Amino acid sequence: MGNAEAYPVYRAVDVASIVSVAFDLVRCGEVDEGATVYLDLDAELRGVDAVLKARNLFPEARFSHRRSDFWGTNLPDDAEVLAGLLPMQFAAEEISLEEDSRSRAVEVLRPAVWGQLACMGITWPAVPELDLEPEYARTGVQACFNIDANHEPVAGHTVYVHVYPGEEDRARHLARMIGKDVIGPPEHGW
Repeated sequence: MGNAEAYPVYRAVDVASIVSVAFDLVRCGEVDEGATVYLDLDAELRGVDAVLKARNLFPEARFSHRRSDFWGTNLPDDAEVLAGLLPMQFAAEEISLEEDSRSRAVEVLRPAVWGQLACMGITWPAVPELDLEPEYARTGVQACFNIDANHEPVAGHTVYVHVYPGEEDRARHLARMIGKDVIGPPEHGW
């Protein structure tokens, strides 16, 4: 964890709405010309069907169980073998902001015990009316599923905006850009 604060801007039990808000919030950031913004998706999967579905949706993803790591393309097909590897940690990197990626992320996260969508390294634009310069060092969006911003178990799902400590005005401004607001105190960010 680093020197940032994670402000909650949206809570819900519906996975699709959390993913949608996270994707919308990421689009509020700026990127260098020619650069692409990506999200990383992590989840714990405890069912064979959930693992197989995740593999089919993200064949390039990594699946881990204790000391065993598999790429989706070499994950065992046998249900009994897979059952012996549960629970599995799922990790997909560089998910694009396209609609297809959004729906695939939702399908992986719905059965997950916990999960996270994270986007770091975008630049929050200047907000002259709030006397805020662009910020790129402590920025990001984190959507947490059954965990908080620091990966502690909680009920429900939350979208956080990560900003420099003390910049609640920036967090509120970013949330309002997508029709939301800061809904609670900040947690320790990255």
